Amino acid sequence: MDMQQLVSEFLSSEHGAQATQALTDQGFSPEDSQQMLGTAAETAHAHAEEQSQGLLGNQPGKSFFAAFAAGLVRGDGFLKSMEEGGEGVLTGRIAESIAARMGMDPGTASTVAAAATPYVVAFLREKLA
Repeated sequence: MDMQQLVSEFLSSEHGAQATQALTDQGFSPEDSQQMLGTAAETAHAHAEEQSQGLLGNQPGKSFFAAFAAGLVRGDGFLKSMEEGGEGVLTGRIAESIAARMGMDPGTASTVAAAATPYVVAFLREKLA
């Protein structure tokens, strides 16, 4: 799927609306929320494209291991923890993209990414199912 088409579909979807509301509830303007969510969707698209290079793409980072370990400690089991680890990687990549594109401090970008990623992942799961 074309990246711009994916971004447009996400932003106009129920998941996109819920993500926008989550960010505006945190004090971001609707315009900034849409821009951040567009960046999140673009990053998720790029991440999905890289999956042919391996389970986690080229740069899995520490986020996978942190989320994986947290899942194991909670008793989520191996497979659920693997899924959460992958989502942790994507959250980290989205945070980096938002910080770079919007000139946002890394802490705020991480908060935005943590709020946005579950909506992006849920949208992609429905889209790819």
